[in-house]
Amino acid sequence: MSFNLFDLFTQRKDASYVYDLDLIGGEQTDIYLRQYAINACANFLARTVSQSEFKTANKDVYYKLNVRPNPNQTATSFWQELVFKLITDNEVLVIQDDTQDLLIADSYTHNVKAVFPDTFSGVLVNDYQFQRSFSMDDVWFLQYNNDQLANYTNQLLSDYAKLFGRMVSFAMRNKQLRGIVDFSGATDLGSQAPKDKADGTKQESPAQRFINKLFHSFRDNDIAIVPLQKGVTYDEVSGKYSGADQSFDDIKALRDEAVDSVAEIIGIPPALMHGAQAEVDQNKQAFLDYCIAPLNQKIEDELNAKIINQANYQNDKIKVWGLNRPDPFKQAEAIDKITAVGTLSRNEVRGHFGYDPVAGGDEYYMTKNYQKITDNPQPESEDLNAKTINERRQAQGLKPLAGGDAIWLSNQQTPAIPTGLAPKGGDNDDEGNSN
Repeated sequence: MSFNLFDLFTQRKDASYVYDLDLIGGEQTDIYLRQYAINACANFLARTVSQSEFKTANKDVYYKLNVRPNPNQTATSFWQELVFKLITDNEVLVIQDDTQDLLIADSYTHNVKAVFPDTFSGVLVNDYQFQRSFSMDDVWFLQYNNDQLANYTNQLLSDYAKLFGRMVSFAMRNKQLRGIVDFSGATDLGSQAPKDKADGTKQESPAQRFINKLFHSFRDNDIAIVPLQKGVTYDEVSGKYSGADQSFDDIKALRDEAVDSVAEIIGIPPALMHGAQAEVDQNKQAFLDYCIAPLNQKIEDELNAKIINQANYQNDKIKVWGLNRPDPFKQAEAIDKITAVGTLSRNEVRGHFGYDPVAGGDEYYMTKNYQKITDNPQPESEDLNAKTINERRQAQGLKPLAGGDAIWLSNQQTPAIPTGLAPKGGDNDDEGNSN
């Protein structure tokens, strides 16, 4: 009668041998679904905001905000890290060191005050900790203020993570290699106890070394040939397992559901997160209007409050132009209408689209086909067919002609003035002479 490998445990008085065996157990990978969902949405948002341009008349400030905030980061990486930290930590602190470089703090202590400005102490950037405190007036401090996101991710996503881990674990067990090794005839392997090494550590037993070689061969090789020793038989039972398989589509659906839930709270249309092409224009516009625009406004307000003083605000304020910037090509018809009636000047229109003013662009223009409404409206055009000959002569201060009451037609159809009729005034009168 054969016995499986676990019979060896009961035949040994030293139970420590049990812990040396690793037959069917593997490493359990922890699935951090909460971090995955938040990071996916925060990265998407950070990449979008990092493409913004920060317009200001101050060249030094413009260079810091758009080119190189500090020696170790470009503007794109700086703003991407700032927004990512703002979303994941719900707040972010930016300080300025003695060389006027902008640094994002990794950790700090926020000392809240009632009347005086708050202070920040213990500011840590990378591995360097500043020994001084920073006043609220000297730093950028942005808060996302989304308690709903924090509550959701701390509660519901933790349950999602447990369920996700169980689904993955179940799927791995369904595809797991299972086998039984019979050592009933191999007395030499079963009786040999592992010997300790010189340093006192346990040495692997001959039976364990053989089992590792056997299962590693089946796991790592497409074609596995393992010679069995005398008295050892191997029986694979994986094909006999009749449990229900865990679909990988179910695992992906649960992961996407967690991402969609976080995206909706932040304001990102879930279709954009997954690259869906259905209604992409509407989803993109909603994302820019209700997610990017408020976030850019929050950043813009903080920069203007901390960088621009009150006296220079009107002439030197900072404006954030992101992907939500209006497209002048899509609004060309509206631009034409609003400038044609003199509502806005060219520079006012250019400022609306984020372009710098040009010389002479402050003048207002109106097209000639617009005129003032009066009690005696004039014809909209100088249509020759709309007046008689005498009406046109009268407008020029000339005397009427006999037969001149006919409508003025084209040159080929101009009516001849009848001969034999004395003209009223005649040509001589036109010249100021009389008979």
